[in-house]
Amino acid sequence: MFELRIYEVDMDFRWNWLQSIDHPLRFLSLRDDRTFVLLNAVHTSEPSPIEKLTIRRLAPALASAITSPDQLNRVLESNILEIRQYKIKPGQRSRFATFFSDRTLESQLQYGMPVYGQFDDLDDENVFVFLRGFSDMVDRDRRKNAYYRSPLWLNELQDEAFSMIDDYSNVLLVTPVR
Repeated sequence: MFELRIYEVDMDFRWNWLQSIDHPLRFLSLRDDRTFVLLNAVHTSEPSPIEKLTIRRLAPALASAITSPDQLNRVLESNILEIRQYKIKPGQRSRFATFFSDRTLESQLQYGMPVYGQFDDLDDENVFVFLRGFSDMVDRDRRKNAYYRSPLWLNELQDEAFSMIDDYSNVLLVTPVR
């Protein structure tokens, strides 16, 4: 088990607080100036003022490449980390995890989209999280467009995936703080 902590703070405060944390898995949002992410951070104080804090306690899902917290450093292999937080239809998470591992992992890798791990949210039985990496935003757009426009996705995977997903719009794009 590990924690995904998503902070929204005053934009003038974010960078200073992140610099004060001695933790290798710190990430800045690429979409806004207020959000940052910590993966499996153990710390004693929270930034102030926090506008919003989301904590996801995650456990490896079926066939996850990351099965223990010490393997999380693999996500630093990519300059862009996509944190996808899917809301799965009630009672469908186990089925979705099987579909994800059996039907999509290999094809995502073939399209150059490494999935570092997939996880079940321990506090919400309808949330499935996965971490996917890219070298940069242009690379991300190119690879995602190729995959989601492919015959494999359009003819074989899309309908089955969407039959189990309530919402797939919760996506964080972050970059490591080095």
